[in-house]
Amino acid sequence: MATISSSKRNTSGRLDAGYKAYARVLDFVFDFAADATMTTGTDDISLATLPAGAVVLAATVQQLEAGAGTGEVSLRVGTTAVTGALTSVADAGTLAATVPAAIPLVVPAAGAELNLLGGGTTPAVRTDGKVRVVVTLVEGDRSPRRPVVAARDAI
Repeated sequence: MATISSSKRNTSGRLDAGYKAYARVLDFVFDFAADATMTTGTDDISLATLPAGAVVLAATVQQLEAGAGTGEVSLRVGTTAVTGALTSVADAGTLAATVPAAIPLVVPAAGAELNLLGGGTTPAVRTDGKVRVVVTLVEGDRSPRRPVVAARDAI
């Protein structure tokens, strides 16, 4: 380790502490037989309320067990679709494609609902089967100013 001397003076004062970022992974398993049944193409199942300013980095819906119903489900944040459609009879392990233009997505100031939306060319009637919803997001927190001393004489 080297010690470097400098003729410049030490700096002290109040500096911003900066942001603290928290990465979160939301992981839901939704059972259409036990948790809720989608009976029309406009059914909307709310999974979570996302906080204002959070940034959604990735999102997908994975079929765990195929259903016997018809139609499709997709994932959205507020009114923005973040995945493509996943058919109810898709094989187990099938993933809904992420919509590249929607990600990353900054949650608006009022917050937004993360929800499964029924739809497709036929109404989404899901009475059975399971899907897994995975969303990766980052939340930030601005710390208040605090006194610091930046010593420039030693590295």
